[in-house]
Amino acid sequence: MVEGKTPVVILGAGGYAALVHEILAQRQNLLIIGCTDKALGLSERSVGDGVSLRILGDDDILPELAARHPGLHAVLAIGPDLMDVRSRLIQTLKLAGIPPVAAVHQQAAVSQLARLAAGTIVGAGATISTGAALGEHCAVQINASIDHDARLGNNVFIGQGARISSYAELKDNVVIEIGASVNSRVLIGEHARVAGGAFVNTDVPDCAVVVGVPARVVRYIEA
Repeated sequence: MVEGKTPVVILGAGGYAALVHEILAQRQNLLIIGCTDKALGLSERSVGDGVSLRILGDDDILPELAARHPGLHAVLAIGPDLMDVRSRLIQTLKLAGIPPVAAVHQQAAVSQLARLAAGTIVGAGATISTGAALGEHCAVQINASIDHDARLGNNVFIGQGARISSYAELKDNVVIEIGASVNSRVLIGEHARVAGGAFVNTDVPDCAVVVGVPARVVRYIEA
């Protein structure tokens, strides 16, 4: 381990992992040791000119990595289509004693009065306003915005260009897809999913999938 630097493993090795790698590489106090990937056998991905995402092994290697790299931290780089995998890996990290690390792009605008829990990822051009509070392992994608005093639970995924208005509350494991909007003071229940481009103006039940303008429930998913 490089002295003075915190080792970090990225969970995932696809395109989203490349984005997270870029964000983490901006921080001089971190040492990215590589990625874990379920799709073993694939060649290591390249990022830019000659920078590779080194695949260390399956997710099952995490306890071994923690023993090999004292002070190891981790960040999730798995998209919203695998929310069950994200939830499972969060529990794996807890059991292995591997704390999460945040990854906030230098071109994101995050208020000093916003609260971002460990493991949060914020992409370029995203805006998080004063008084907003995000739980652990949230992901706020490129050009998304979270207005003042909004509340996000744990493992919430906000897609590109999505808009979360003031005082809205999103419970754990929610997905807001690309370009969707959640109006002020709306409550989104656990494991709910808001389809791309939808406008949510009323509360959404747990596990509901909503689409359209205004958004309506079209089905329920198993948590």
